[in-house]
Amino acid sequence: MTLLERWQQLLGIRPDEGRTVGLFFLHNFLLGIGTILVYVSANVILLENNPERNLPLAYGVAALLMIASGKIYAHFEHHLGLQRVAVRVLLAVVMLTGVLGVLVAVGHSVAAAVVIMAGYRVIYLLTNLEFWGVSAVVFDVRQSRRLFSVISSGDMPAKALGAVLAILIHHHTELLWLLLTAFAAYICALLVLQATGRLHVVEARSAARAQRTEAVTPGLQRWFGSSRLVLAMCLSMLAIAAVTTGIEYSFFVNVKHRFHDQSVVMRYVGGVLALTYLLALVFKLLLTSQTLDRVGFRGTLLALPGTVLVGLGLYGVLHLTGGAEENLMLYFCGLFLALEVLRRAVFDPVFLILFQPLPATERLQAHTLAKGVYEPLGMGLAGVLLFAFHAQPALSQVLTFGWMTLLALAALALLYRAYGHYLAELQHAVSRRFAPSEEGFFASNGTGVASGLANGTVPDSATIQALIMALTDKNTRAAATDQLVQLGEAALPELTETLHTSTDEALIRRVAQLLGHVRRPASRQALVELARQPNLFRREAALRALRSFEPVIADAPIFQGLVQQELRLAHQLLLGQLSTANGPLQSSLDYELLRVQQRLFGLLLQLYPPQIIADAQRGVAHAARERQANALEMLDNLIPRPVYQGLQALLDVVPVAEKVRRFNALLSANGAAMSIVPGIVERGEVAYTDWTVSMALSQWHPTPYTVGQALPHLHSTNLLIQQSAVAVLDRFAHAAPEDYQHLLEAHPHLVSLLMSHHATTSRISATELVALLKNTALFSETPENVLSSIVPIMKEVTFREGEQIFAKGDLGTSLFIVQEGEVNILSGTQQLATFRPGDFFGELALLDAEPRSASAVAHGSVVAFRLDQEDFYDVMEERGEVLRNIMRVLCQRLRRQNEKMQVPEVK
Repeated sequence: MTLLERWQQLLGIRPDEGRTVGLFFLHNFLLGIGTILVYVSANVILLENNPERNLPLAYGVAALLMIASGKIYAHFEHHLGLQRVAVRVLLAVVMLTGVLGVLVAVGHSVAAAVVIMAGYRVIYLLTNLEFWGVSAVVFDVRQSRRLFSVISSGDMPAKALGAVLAILIHHHTELLWLLLTAFAAYICALLVLQATGRLHVVEARSAARAQRTEAVTPGLQRWFGSSRLVLAMCLSMLAIAAVTTGIEYSFFVNVKHRFHDQSVVMRYVGGVLALTYLLALVFKLLLTSQTLDRVGFRGTLLALPGTVLVGLGLYGVLHLTGGAEENLMLYFCGLFLALEVLRRAVFDPVFLILFQPLPATERLQAHTLAKGVYEPLGMGLAGVLLFAFHAQPALSQVLTFGWMTLLALAALALLYRAYGHYLAELQHAVSRRFAPSEEGFFASNGTGVASGLANGTVPDSATIQALIMALTDKNTRAAATDQLVQLGEAALPELTETLHTSTDEALIRRVAQLLGHVRRPASRQALVELARQPNLFRREAALRALRSFEPVIADAPIFQGLVQQELRLAHQLLLGQLSTANGPLQSSLDYELLRVQQRLFGLLLQLYPPQIIADAQRGVAHAARERQANALEMLDNLIPRPVYQGLQALLDVVPVAEKVRRFNALLSANGAAMSIVPGIVERGEVAYTDWTVSMALSQWHPTPYTVGQALPHLHSTNLLIQQSAVAVLDRFAHAAPEDYQHLLEAHPHLVSLLMSHHATTSRISATELVALLKNTALFSETPENVLSSIVPIMKEVTFREGEQIFAKGDLGTSLFIVQEGEVNILSGTQQLATFRPGDFFGELALLDAEPRSASAVAHGSVVAFRLDQEDFYDVMEERGEVLRNIMRVLCQRLRRQNEKMQVPEVK
């Protein structure tokens, strides 16, 4: 690992994010140089002339100008778009810096100093809105949480440099050089912004969302929009801006009183500012993300107002004990330093993260509103109060700390509520646009049970058992299902008994599904017991059925224990991936990890609010990056941190070694890679799909002491596993013939079993059938673990030269995949297409039985495999991935056909 990679890992930067983060860091660094140099210029002038009166005046004037600038920015942001307005903002800042340079050169009055300070505040606001506006649409909420503290730290070294310059600069002629440097920095920032625009689409695009169930009252929506989060954050920003302005004022004034010499004042202020920005840089780069992880989002958000209240309380202690002037100055210095570090390093990044779940356009409006209107309002409010209390020096400091305490309490309460609104916005961001209907099959459950028992005739146990067995026959399944649902609670004893005694996995899954429709405590308890079984396929069936029930607190320890089991299994699978170089086995283990992920969500549905977990599960599977990020953020704030870290490791697109490292830390386990193959062979179909078991058997090299583990796989009802187990014994017979003979002697029935198997083996193996399916466009994106479930329903068919496979107008109920030969598709005498090995035709018949639109005729000798609709429905019922893939391929074909049919306009 290179030094750069180590540094990026330390900061939480992923390799594909490195260039983007570098551009944003450089952009913010250049903006920081410009703003801090203007800030130094303004302070040099203002601190020379009665700062007690002139600083509040500058705050008030700056607040008015900032609000006007914020409104203008919001107008152009809405009408021009973010990319264009960002460029124009930097051009305006360059021009404004030039105007300030003229004022510094010719104006030495207090009025000029106030205008320069106000100009600095406007420049700071505009650059802040531009920088955070661009970053808010480039990064999603999860990236924001990791990276905002990093990209925003670029201005810290620049501000520290400016603070050092403040120590050295004392004359107005030298200030011109500072402003000239700021001018050049803004020009460079503009060039970096253009480079960022070439790398990313800087555009606010929002997907449609459901209407908010809890919105701001109509009377306030004109000012704050419909989101309660924006309302709470804007008001809290007003309060925090007023308090921090008051503390900044107190710091500057007390330093001015302590050191009357102007050069000493600037050295002291510059030293404190330099230390502040350097500490903020360290906090931003190294501590912010860890603080979020350990303290939590709400704790981090409340850190600033909480620290303010502690600091103000300390002032009360000093005031009552009559602290010396030196102690008060040190107090103000420490309070200013602590709050600036917290504000720059912790609060600002977290504040911006809060708006990320909002739709992109609303997110930008909220940021502009908070930073461009309500933060300046807070500063203006502080300026008015400070100016008013300046007239009464005896009470000025006490009154100032009094109103700051009240506003800090208000900010604490507002931010506490803002966190709840943040979670609501996350849920709103990933919820369905249209609420699912509560009607349908589940709604009929109660009336079905009542009608089944209304006439007082309840079938006996034997009749119910017969209905349950009828579920295994596709011809009687639908009618038996309806009757069992109608019986409801009356059928529960027999349904529960079937779960305990049956060895038919398909039947157990169907019975579990039925129990999900009978919403009774007994049926729920039966499903919970099924979920606790070591057979993971049964657990999956139980968890799907349990979605119909609300979580029960008493069962929480059971599901928490199952969550830990799944995390340990995921760790084993990841270690197995790390230890094998076999591509097919690695892909197969990927699918097993996907199953673990799905089971984890099923377990979380029984532990936390089901609707939120369901929305999050849909969100993480969504193609849109922003929706995925919102779903992950919602989970991070809902489920225990260790569980979230494990789930995130499964979901993140990072190298397997990194996932293993995270699980090692999570489970306090040894990170040594281990072979997964023996474990798969041992547990077999109880824990893994048949394709994974087959891949493991193909990689397994048994010893005379372990070869007996292959015998149970010979008795499997799954053809793929049977053939793989036979292949294992064949390899063992060649590698260790004497030991193989000992095995045959110890298991006499093995000879007849192997002979029977070889006699019935098809000329094409189950593994080859999976490969045939995988090589067709219809199933190319479907994992082999799913395709193996189609193999049992594939029927080999042969046709002679010229033989008709089906005729135009015949009812289509089958799909065909060509294995050998060619098939012509004809409409009358016209040949429409020719299909060769690997091609498929008749795919629409799998979904809808309609008359064939053309005829299919064998061209030469043809060997094909037929998939019938009714059999395929059974597969799709168990494996939804099959249907999703077919729909995707058919949609792609439809789009291509529509594109071919489009006629260009005639001009």
